[in-house]
Amino acid sequence: MKFEQDDIKNWLLGYAWLGSEEEKAREVECIMSQRDWEFIDARIEKNVGQAWDPGAEGVLDEATEFALSSLYECHDGPHLDTCPRKK
Repeated sequence: MKFEQDDIKNWLLGYAWLGSEEEKAREVECIMSQRDWEFIDARIEKNVGQAWDPGAEGVLDEATEFALSSLYECHDGPHLDTCPRKK
């Protein structure tokens, strides 16, 4: 599946857990500014390839969720000035 910027942004907004809705939106904007999302399809392929059985049912879904959640969980900068994680 080829992910578009809006698809990834919407997924992240639904996944985000830190702070208020406004803080979540600012953090997602910061994540999207880092452009790591542009490589999400390659990350998904890599995750599938590392599975015990890459062809097993559900592997693609799990690999996709892991790749997308990693964008949020591994968000460590550089941060926009408006990002709630900026220290």
